[in-house]
Amino acid sequence: MSTPAGSDSEQTRREIQQTRAQLGETVAALAAKTDVKTRFRTKATTAADELRQRVTQVSRSAKTTATQMTRTMSQKTSQRAKSVTRRAQQTTTAVRGSATAGTQTTGKAGSALVTSARAASTRIGGSIRAKPAPVLVATGAAASLAVMAYRRRRLR
Repeated sequence: MSTPAGSDSEQTRREIQQTRAQLGETVAALAAKTDVKTRFRTKATTAADELRQRVTQVSRSAKTTATQMTRTMSQKTSQRAKSVTRRAQQTTTAVRGSATAGTQTTGKAGSALVTSARAASTRIGGSIRAKPAPVLVATGAAASLAVMAYRRRRLR
C-alpha cells in the first residue's frame, strides 16, 4: 500500500496549517489574558453601564412614587377642602340665622353675630390644627400653580 508522495506532503501541509491556526488562537487568548489594561477597561465599562441602568430604574421608580403620592395628597386635600367648605357654609348660614333671630327677639344682633363668628372660627381653626397637612399641601399646590402661571405668562 503505497501512497503517492504528493498526497502525503499535501496532508502534512494541511496539518501544519491547522496547527498554526490553533497556535495563533492560543497565543491570542494568552495575549488577551495578559492585557490587563484592556480587561480593566472592559470591566469598568460594564460596571458603568450597569450603574446607569440602576440609576435610570431608581429614577423612574421615584418619579412614579412621587406622582402617586401627589395624586393621593391632592385627592385628600380636595376632600378635606370640600368638608371645610361645607362646614363654613353651614356656619355662615347658622350665623346669619342667629343674627336674624337675635335682631328679631333681643335686639342684640351684634353680640350674637360676634359670638357665633368666634365659635365658627374656633371650630374651623381646631379642625385645621388637628390635620394641618391637607391645608399645607393645598397651600403649596396653589403656590406652585401661581409660580407656573407666572412663568408661562413671562415666557409669552
